[in-house]
Amino acid sequence: MSRLVSVSMTFSGSFVLALSRIILFINCFLSARGKIPSTLDGPFEPVTVPFDVSLRGNAVDLPDNDSRVRRTVKGFEPEQISVSLSATYDSVWISWITGEFQIGYNIKPLEPKSVASVVRYGRLRHPLTGEAKGYSLVYNQLYPFDGLQNYTSGIIHHVRLTGLEPDTRYYYRCGDPSIPAMSGVHHFKTMPVSGPRSYPSRIAVVGDLGLTYNTTTTINHVISHKAALVLLIGDVTYANQYLTNGTGSDCYSCSFSDSPIHETYQPRWDYWGRLTLFLLFSLAL
Repeated sequence: MSRLVSVSMTFSGSFVLALSRIILFINCFLSARGKIPSTLDGPFEPVTVPFDVSLRGNAVDLPDNDSRVRRTVKGFEPEQISVSLSATYDSVWISWITGEFQIGYNIKPLEPKSVASVVRYGRLRHPLTGEAKGYSLVYNQLYPFDGLQNYTSGIIHHVRLTGLEPDTRYYYRCGDPSIPAMSGVHHFKTMPVSGPRSYPSRIAVVGDLGLTYNTTTTINHVISHKAALVLLIGDVTYANQYLTNGTGSDCYSCSFSDSPIHETYQPRWDYWGRLTLFLLFSLAL
């Protein structure tokens, strides 16, 4: 018998004006040989719904004071936690940020080695019997012009978990247990073993999210359809639509033609990491 693959696709930001209908599901059936058909076997009729006219035609960026993009942790407690699929089903990357970003004229980057990168994990919430260590770094955006503010990130941590069982729920905490500064207990589910009859039950493909009120609508849409895997194809935050002082515009070249270089407002990336935390934890339920 054929099995059904549902692929959820949503778009926001600049795509909203161009699309009159949002593709929700593309139904693909396995062929008699047990292979997923390619586009050469199509075309396949998509299932669509009418465009949601409540979405803002002119995408409005989330402001700095929106509660969803504000920092809520203290000290070196982990924030902006993410789980990313690695090369195979039995491996994932856990990433997070510790410490606060800095933006200004005389900033000093944090020392990455000052905070350890540790993940404790297991198939039971307690005790978490596995432990993995990773590496850390900081990201700097420096401008060679007077009057432009420089940026340095918090400490960015990456830890790879390996040897995981397929299609299995794992619990984990991340941070530095020696401070101590560990996150709460969260969980994720590994992918099934790759094969013609084994794949994620639902995949969300999302592009051009930006960091707008439309972004939150799209994220809520993905959450409501309980995707097993989210493929983010890029173009987020729109940090390049801002000056280093946080002043933004829909048309950078129109508004800031006298800027000595194309500036960006890098804290928008931190805002993005905080907003998508809602997506990660909601999909894990």
